Amino acid sequence: MPLLLALAVFSLLPLVESNRWWIRFLDFPRIQVTIALLLVLALYVILGGWRGRFGLATIVLSIIALGYQAYRLYPYTPLVEPMALRITTCPADARLAVMVANVKRTNRRADALLRIIEQAEPDLLLVLETDEWWDRQLAPLDKRFGFNAQHIPTDAEYYGMHLFSRYPLIDAQVKFLFGADTPTIFSGVRLPKGEVIHFAGLHPRPPQSWSRPTTMRDGHLATAALAAADSDAASVIAGDFNSVPWERITRRVMRLGQLLDPRVGRGTYPTYDAQSWILSWPLDQVLYQTRFGLLGYDTLPEFGSDHYPILAELCYSPAMADRQSAPAHEEGDREEARTAIEAARQLER
Repeated sequence: MPLLLALAVFSLLPLVESNRWWIRFLDFPRIQVTIALLLVLALYVILGGWRGRFGLATIVLSIIALGYQAYRLYPYTPLVEPMALRITTCPADARLAVMVANVKRTNRRADALLRIIEQAEPDLLLVLETDEWWDRQLAPLDKRFGFNAQHIPTDAEYYGMHLFSRYPLIDAQVKFLFGADTPTIFSGVRLPKGEVIHFAGLHPRPPQSWSRPTTMRDGHLATAALAAADSDAASVIAGDFNSVPWERITRRVMRLGQLLDPRVGRGTYPTYDAQSWILSWPLDQVLYQTRFGLLGYDTLPEFGSDHYPILAELCYSPAMADRQSAPAHEEGDREEARTAIEAARQLER
């Protein structure tokens, strides 16, 4: 019974409006907790746990918890109509393949990653957790892509970021939001037909202890969402969000930025931990606005990192905006985002 109660509480605790990391983390293993809750509940009923008021109350609470888990995970099943519509054809000059790869700084299998990049043929490649060693290994990509923006850390405690592009980068800027030690890259990308899209490459760092808040991460994500919302250009946001798609902050980002998630209606596509089949959830994401159609979306083979790379193949087609809809704004979304940003600024001081 204690285990069943614990699983039910773990399921419902993220309903609490808190930015405590140990509460927010409970959003991550929803699939694992749901499976465990189902198994333990079945065993509890078989063993006669339903006898007595307390036992019955425990079962009722567990069923409520299962209902809430289903509510959060249901959008990422094939039972739901996909949010991002798939198209089958696209002019070559409108294609935009976006790849994200968190390399894990201590990983030294660069050759494996370079082979994956060669096979995937992305137009935009965002590489995370790089350092001076990874910068040297990625140098051959300069010829393949032609344009790049990067931050190479000098301190081992700092994370790097490399953005490679086959298309010209317009006013690319590397920013450190709220004084965090992980960079963010904002840039325009000029497509072959001349249109310029807005791109943001993200890697908000998670809190390093269970007692610390998610304030910096949430402010980081909210800033990128507002930038997408305020841009006249069609926007793409990609990176290791250190949040899962069904988490409150990610859903708000999608509403604020009017962004589509290709996972909705297709599956969760877990990217972390690539070395574990138990601890597995989707941290790496590519979200984009409705002027893009979806040609393909998938995780790519592992290469020694604790993250799988992901590849989103998009087609810039303004007419798609009439055929698909991003999640509708909810009252208070902008105010909540500004509150998160201000809280992050206060923490920076």
